[in-house]
Amino acid sequence: MKSGKNDFFWPSYTDLMTSLFFIMLVLYVLTYVRLDNTIKVQEKQLQIVKTVQENLKPLREDATTFNYEDTFKRYKLAFDVKFVKNRFGINPQELEEYETTIHKIDKAGEKLKAVIDSLLAVKKEAAAANKEDLKNMSYILVVSGYASRTGDEYHNYQLSYERALSLWRHWRDKGIDFETLKYDGLIDLQIAGNGWGGVGRMKDELANQRFLIQIFPKIPDLERK
Repeated sequence: MKSGKNDFFWPSYTDLMTSLFFIMLVLYVLTYVRLDNTIKVQEKQLQIVKTVQENLKPLREDATTFNYEDTFKRYKLAFDVKFVKNRFGINPQELEEYETTIHKIDKAGEKLKAVIDSLLAVKKEAAAANKEDLKNMSYILVVSGYASRTGDEYHNYQLSYERALSLWRHWRDKGIDFETLKYDGLIDLQIAGNGWGGVGRMKDELANQRFLIQIFPKIPDLERK
């Protein structure tokens, strides 16, 4: 009788161990495949970030036009833009030191356009080479105006937006148009007014009459492909 019980136990035990081994093998394969896909996705995302940083490098290197604020991960014009009190127009009547300032504003617009053109070139090359990760890249471009904390708060929020809008209109009239069909699918332009808000404000409130330029890459969800 004992021999019969042993004969029944060992085949069952062997079948159980074989099943457990098979389950562990399947789990290992699934985990390896999942981890391998994650690593590949991370490598592609890293490559995208490096490509973006390389193409934005000219903005960092030209300190006469843009200053990069590393703490806040954004660009600001590297020169003062001073408006007549409560004014927002980019014209000789509303902008102080007009001739000097307008030359710098035009130069900044041309530099920004050159950088965005380089991003467009990268996207076209990726599309020609059928590189899915780069050919679907797009960017949010934010042109943001500020105002000093004087007077009425609501008025200054409107004022800061009007200043950013005036800058956009001036660049557009100069042929620096980031909403042209050429940039369709590449640039999502946003005009913003920070008013009294925003991080990194200057202690000298008059110095807060400025513009900030921010470019954010919109990285595709590579894990869903």
